This record gives sequence, C-alpha cells and structure tokens, in this order.
Amino acid sequence: MLSIWKGRGWIAPVIFIAFFVDIQRVVDYFMGEGFYSDNRWVKVSALVAVACLVGVIGYLLNSRDRIIQIDSETGKKTRSPAHTLLFLPVEVWAVIVPCIFLGVDYFNAEQENKTLAYLAKPKVNDIYGVDFAKIFKNEDPVYKYGTMVVVSVNLNVVEVQSSTHAYDGKSGVRKDLHNGKAKEAFYYVDEVTPFNIREVLKFYENGAIYSVHRE
Repeated sequence: MLSIWKGRGWIAPVIFIAFFVDIQRVVDYFMGEGFYSDNRWVKVSALVAVACLVGVIGYLLNSRDRIIQIDSETGKKTRSPAHTLLFLPVEVWAVIVPCIFLGVDYFNAEQENKTLAYLAKPKVNDIYGVDFAKIFKNEDPVYKYGTMVVVSVNLNVVEVQSSTHAYDGKSGVRKDLHNGKAKEAFYYVDEVTPFNIREVLKFYENGAIYSVHRE
C-alpha cells in the first residue's frame, strides 16, 4: 500500500485545513457573515500566515530535529527519515499549497468576471444554469436546478424560456449542456418570461443564476 505520508507528514494538511476553517469562522464572527469570502486580501493574508507556520514546522521537523546516526564501523553519518507528504518534505508544501490556492483563485476570478460580462450584455441563445426555487415562487425545493435560454434582448429587457424539467443537483444540468440537449428547442417551455438586466445580475448575486453558457 502506498504511504501518503511518512513520520509527521500528515501535519501539513491538518494545519492548512484547520487554520482556514477556523480563520473563516473567526473573521466572519467579528466582521460579519460573508466578510471572509468577499474580501480577497483576508484570504491571502490567512494563506501567507498558515504557509509560514507550515514552513517553520517543516524546517524544525526536517532540519533541526532529525536524529543523526553514525555507523560504528564505517563512520558514515545518516539522518533519520524525513517527515514527508506524498514524498515531499513538509516545508515544501508551504510553497505548493499557496501556489495552488492562488492559481485556483485567479481562475475563479476570471470566470466570475466573464460571467458578469455575459450577464451585463446578454445575447440570444445564452443559456443560464439556474436555481428555479430562487427565481419563481412555489417551485419544487428539491428538483430545482435547470436552465433558461435567452430568446430575445431588447434594450435592458431579457426574455427567456425555462427548461421543461429540473434536477436535484447541478450535475444533471452540466450533463445536458455537455451533450447538447440543453441547446434544443424542445428542451424549453413555450412561455417567455421577461427580466431586466438588473434583475438578472441580482439573480447571479444571490445564486439563482450560477453559470452562463455561450457558444
């Protein structure tokens, strides 16, 4: 069986996960719910702090506290096994994790900017991944994920048609978008619903619209 960590290598993921969970709770408790997720500088500051902590702990474990053994016959010096995670010393993860985090954060920011641009300037045949329960009253609270397609744009008014059925998870919507089913006319009801662009942007803000697909 492949060993994920050696020695105290498990300490790296434990510190990162525990620190991020705790710092989010603390920040939101004192600054208000959502403050942590809405302010990138808070997340970056927390990331730098926890990376430094993991780096220091990794250094102490792998550089200062490893026992040096001397072979009585050959006089050769060897150190006790390093504390590693996925074959990498603990302190290396103090660099890897921030790089991954910043890369994902940059990608998400780019996706959000692109989505907002699409919503602010809609085009016919744009397809929105939606939570119907957050848009319409008396919708099924379980089977609530579907799509809406833009059929016309007139100044600040967007007219859409809703999908004929919905799923209990977003994966069903993603599958229909991927296989092209959500692009077919039969996939939608005949009724047209108008929204102004301000409403559409508000829907994205509260999670009622969670994605935009444009060819």
